Amino acid sequence: MAEQTRKRWEPRFQGLTRRDRQGCDYDAYLPDPLAAWNLTLLSDQAADIADAETAIRDLNQAGTSHVSLEGLARFLLRAESVASSKIEGIDAAPRRLVEAEAVIAHGGSTADRVAVEVLGNIASMESAIKLATRDQDFSIPDLLEIHRVLMDWSPTPELGGVIRDQQNWIGGSSYNPCSAVFVPPPPDHVKGLIRDLIDYTNGGQHSPLVQAAIAHAQFETIHPFADGNGRTGRALIHVILRRRRLSPTFVPPISLVLATWSNDYVAGLTAFRHLHQADSPERSTATHIWLRTFAAATLRACSNAEAYASRIDELVEQWGATLGSVRRESALDLLLKVLPGAPLITVESSAELISRSEVAAGAAINRLLDAGILRQRNIGKQRYRIFEAPEVLDLFTSLERALSSPTGDTSTEALVRPLPQRSPIK
Repeated sequence: MAEQTRKRWEPRFQGLTRRDRQGCDYDAYLPDPLAAWNLTLLSDQAADIADAETAIRDLNQAGTSHVSLEGLARFLLRAESVASSKIEGIDAAPRRLVEAEAVIAHGGSTADRVAVEVLGNIASMESAIKLATRDQDFSIPDLLEIHRVLMDWSPTPELGGVIRDQQNWIGGSSYNPCSAVFVPPPPDHVKGLIRDLIDYTNGGQHSPLVQAAIAHAQFETIHPFADGNGRTGRALIHVILRRRRLSPTFVPPISLVLATWSNDYVAGLTAFRHLHQADSPERSTATHIWLRTFAAATLRACSNAEAYASRIDELVEQWGATLGSVRRESALDLLLKVLPGAPLITVESSAELISRSEVAAGAAINRLLDAGILRQRNIGKQRYRIFEAPEVLDLFTSLERALSSPTGDTSTEALVRPLPQRSPIK
């Protein structure tokens, strides 16, 4: 049975105020394990989940006809990673990310720590996708690796991949849990709960979307790391949807919607933390609020992703028309296909992206510069030479704005504004 376990926090001479230094009794939450949970769903809720899973399948099946599969997949993953950071209050505009990426790509350092942390989340999401697409079971070391990659880009990389051995909490004072909003399980329970979560992640007792939602909620409840729990927990959603083959190509940017519905997001996770018998109907009922939010967020994310997939297709097709004849599988052809997911490139990074020589990549970049598809910028004190695709950056920004709209209106200016027309290159 899930329960609150009473613990004692001894006074410590830390912090500036009496509130920070005080001792208290506090309640840490112990969730039920997920193994052998006979979750029951209401008929309308089961229908909502089925609709959301169908929307993900449709998005992935339709994706096979897109002009730029790799570019679209990178675009959506980038959008998801940025939004996951935004939920944690780490928000950087696309062009800030561009500048930080450019400096790092050239081996330099940047003072924009916020942008660096967002880039770390992108790297962590990419790591999660690689781990999810392997044939082996997902493991605790895999989870630790995702977290390590994330924290490598943070101010506290030493915390990466390390399960906490101290009590943590959410809200209240930074020095004690006395006024915390939520206190996760004590450290001596964490490893056992993580083992149970990993076993659940590798199983199939619930449908893929339900499994992803529950695994995320349980992970956030356990809060196994000293920092980076939210972003790692949202990467776990990608792991499950990929592993279950529900979203083999595209995972819709669910975090973009959850970032907009922050109150519902927190309310759903809070409701999940029930205090009833493990096999009771009340445990299922406590989960319904969270599952409704997650299914609705998924449906909206799929809708927006489809709209932007069409927009990217238009963009890539127009690029091709502007350039005229492009030899299939040439460096230029390959670069056009990845560019929607890589709004900033260097000669070196583009060569790596398309698996061609730097000479071939440089020639392709020059063609794109001549066509006005790329624009050269010089970044940082060292004036690093980078190339950005302004239309992709604008598209990325408009996706964030559309999903940030309370009504979810996808008929915003970004979706209906005609793409700029160019004359074909002679």
